[in-house]
Amino acid sequence: MQNADIAALWDAGAFNAGFLVVRPSALSQQLYQTIRQMTSRRRRIDDQRALNRAIRMMKKDVERGRGLRVNVLDRKQFMSGVDYFEKSGRMFPRLLDDGKPSRKLVDPLVVHNNWIVGKEAKIYRFREHLMWLYDGSNQYYSSETRRYLTYTNPKPTTSSNITPKNVVERELSALRSALAVGHLLNRVVILPRFHCGVAHRQCPVNSVIHIKTFDSIFSGRYRESSFLRHPKVPESVKQGVTDRRFSLNVSQTSDVLVAGTGVITRLFGELRAKVLNITNLLQVKIDTADSYFDHEFTSKLQSAFRRSRYRQVH
Repeated sequence: MQNADIAALWDAGAFNAGFLVVRPSALSQQLYQTIRQMTSRRRRIDDQRALNRAIRMMKKDVERGRGLRVNVLDRKQFMSGVDYFEKSGRMFPRLLDDGKPSRKLVDPLVVHNNWIVGKEAKIYRFREHLMWLYDGSNQYYSSETRRYLTYTNPKPTTSSNITPKNVVERELSALRSALAVGHLLNRVVILPRFHCGVAHRQCPVNSVIHIKTFDSIFSGRYRESSFLRHPKVPESVKQGVTDRRFSLNVSQTSDVLVAGTGVITRLFGELRAKVLNITNLLQVKIDTADSYFDHEFTSKLQSAFRRSRYRQVH
């Protein structure tokens, strides 16, 4: 700041309006007065466009000693959402097996959680990356009494000739089954990792569904895939994992196992483990037409899965 009125986080070709340092100078005050004039005249211009237009206007007189002086914050220490999460390939927290951060990528001082639309999506992404610590009155992380359900999505084999669309459809079907089992057993579902693109790379759930829509129905009934690695989750939960599979004598239709409410409660209802891991659900379908199933919940399953992409842009 020695030679600047403003130093801002660099945001994919522009100065970021959400994270910047401002010297209390006359030129800085003039900058924000100019921004206010722009946004009051043109309602559709957002704060970042107005900031950058005003900076371009006011930098013209620098050579004569009167122009606004603007610097960029260290790009390795202050990163935008597109630089930190997308361009660096950080879809999940980079942790080693011992739970310590990986040193392959330098950790910045500040990450601006932008380039993703919606408060729900921003919170989900920070939770997935272990950057969210707020526990809340419902003890989102720290509950010792809440029980969980987890499963995995195995990586599709390249020889199977399954299209990316089919992979997503199968994995979302497995998520519906997991939510149905969780509903029947009163367990919160810990999400698996999903697979995206022709390379079937691991991706978070916001790469395939719209988080705001999903949260409007299932908020509080699921957790991000990195949940069990969060420092606030009790050791009794992290260590309390029991593995169980659907038995093969479940009603079978082609290569899919169809399970009704009675089968689920018989197989898993008496288990008191903190975390019940039922492994792979790709070949399991829950019979929601079962007369004992909560049909209001079935309608929720139909409306919660609105497809979307990583940035959550409609």
